[in-house]
Amino acid sequence: MTTEKNVEDPATEKEAPTRMKWNRSLDFLLSLIGYGVGIGNIWRFPYLCAKNGGAVFLIPYAVFMITLALPLTFLELSLGQYSGKSTYDVWDMCPAFRGLGAAATVFSTINSMYFNMILAWILYYLVHSFMSPLPWTTCDNWWNTATCIVKTVKETALNSSINGTDQPFIYGLNQTDGINDTGYSINENIFSVVNSTNSSVKHFTASEEFWNHNVLRISSGLGDFGTMQWHLVVAMVVGWLMIFGCIVKGVKTVGKVVYVTATLPYVFITIILVRAVTLPGAMDGIKFYIIPDISKLANVQVWIQALMQIFFSMGIGWGGFTTMASYNKFNNNILRDTVIYCCIGEGTSFYAGFVVFSVLGFMSHKTGSLVEDIVNTGPGLAFITYPEALSQLPLPQLWAVLFFLMLLFVSIDSMFVSVEVVITTLTDLIPNLTSKSRLMVTASTCFLMCLCTLIYTTQNGIYIFQLVDWYMAALTLFSITILESFVVGWLYGADRYLDDLEMMLGKRPPVIFKYLWRFLNPILLTVVLIFTLVKYQPPTYGDYVYPNYASALGWLIALASCMPIPIWIVKDLIGRKGPWKRRIQTSFEPNENWGPAKDYKLAYDSSETTM
Repeated sequence: MTTEKNVEDPATEKEAPTRMKWNRSLDFLLSLIGYGVGIGNIWRFPYLCAKNGGAVFLIPYAVFMITLALPLTFLELSLGQYSGKSTYDVWDMCPAFRGLGAAATVFSTINSMYFNMILAWILYYLVHSFMSPLPWTTCDNWWNTATCIVKTVKETALNSSINGTDQPFIYGLNQTDGINDTGYSINENIFSVVNSTNSSVKHFTASEEFWNHNVLRISSGLGDFGTMQWHLVVAMVVGWLMIFGCIVKGVKTVGKVVYVTATLPYVFITIILVRAVTLPGAMDGIKFYIIPDISKLANVQVWIQALMQIFFSMGIGWGGFTTMASYNKFNNNILRDTVIYCCIGEGTSFYAGFVVFSVLGFMSHKTGSLVEDIVNTGPGLAFITYPEALSQLPLPQLWAVLFFLMLLFVSIDSMFVSVEVVITTLTDLIPNLTSKSRLMVTASTCFLMCLCTLIYTTQNGIYIFQLVDWYMAALTLFSITILESFVVGWLYGADRYLDDLEMMLGKRPPVIFKYLWRFLNPILLTVVLIFTLVKYQPPTYGDYVYPNYASALGWLIALASCMPIPIWIVKDLIGRKGPWKRRIQTSFEPNENWGPAKDYKLAYDSSETTM
């Protein structure tokens, strides 16, 4: 005789505790939205939309949202929910490809440290936003040079020294000209040249000098480490403490935090929008943003940029979707959540554009410049152009605080999910882990990542940051998603997987997913990956050209999170016994641990034995 237990209550089985669950389905949905709606939606999408035909850009964006982002997001979310496993263990479906989970975990580790430096910059700006006057509006500070100027009416705009040829290769978290772009590329419009009577003299605005000489205190190049900048060290440590606080009890604390971090950015962005649209020149900026140019649809580059933005801004291939969904109740309507997430992600990107361009239109009006001369992307927008524009409003401290609080919450949402990917992978590898042991794993992981992030706080940290951005993501993320589609669509079988989902959801998902996973998704991604490699350019940062060894270092970064994939295939084959034909067969078919989530499977098996 066996004793029944509530499979949704982890406390009912002390020896083999069941997996934690989200308290409410809304907790999961908010965490999903917070994860996917990142800084790139605010500082990258509006720029691409304005540059590529205004509202017309929404057409290729929506096409790839439906045909690429939605099916791949649904695939990763459903894998996590069905199996109740981490991004590593979920590949019990096809053991030879456990390297996909290892690659996603390595990527999330590197990504978390990269994100934390952005978080540190935001915190530093947020603290200085309370000062009067705002420190990026004057030229009489210790960090200013003789070439510093304060923007006045009719002066030239902010982005003339860096042209569109400087593009990161691998759209790390960022892309630049659509060839490479997920939201953070530093390599655009950081410096500006202001016309003067002496055309050989470069003048820099107060906001640029604050960024370069106060925040970064930038050195001469990659080989010039300089010293650790303690103001950034403090901001970075505070950032890691905030992340630790968000994930200290896993989804239990994350599920509470997201009610603030995933919702308040919309409040802040709406407040800024209401004020911005009343400013003189705001409508000019909005017109520049949305007026359609139908001819752009004939430009292949526009379609490529739309695909790049949608792919990298959604978080596909990072492991976050699988990890978060693994904490869902087994019968949660994951297809509904996928559709909601994709719609909100696209809507947020478009909505943010009105805020950005209404303020840039006002700045254009104030300076006498054209909107197209002011608009830029990446940190050039977030840390130079936009703060400068907000400083010209009445009560500039208020608007600066709201703006950087918005960026803070958006960054935290994206970052703690990336860290949770690493934590979940580690804790799932340890059997019968207690809550106290999990806390130790979380604290140790955050501490080690914090130590590694210190490299970005040196005076050459921005060059390292740019190098990671240039090379990090595309090779790994494209490889992961192409192979995910191949494994599910062909090795495991799309029909077989849809059968599993029908058992989980009570209704079979549309058959179109079968053809998207098997054909369109892997073909599209393979073509774009080849295009990316063909268009490769060595890294640069503004006028700085990296030394030759930087390319070799960059390729090592690119391969670091990609190599687990082939390594695990070889490792799995060698570790098996018997003839090679049998080894290959068993490596590419599900093992005994694959199946529905453990807590559901226990209840299901129990009901079967009592019938």
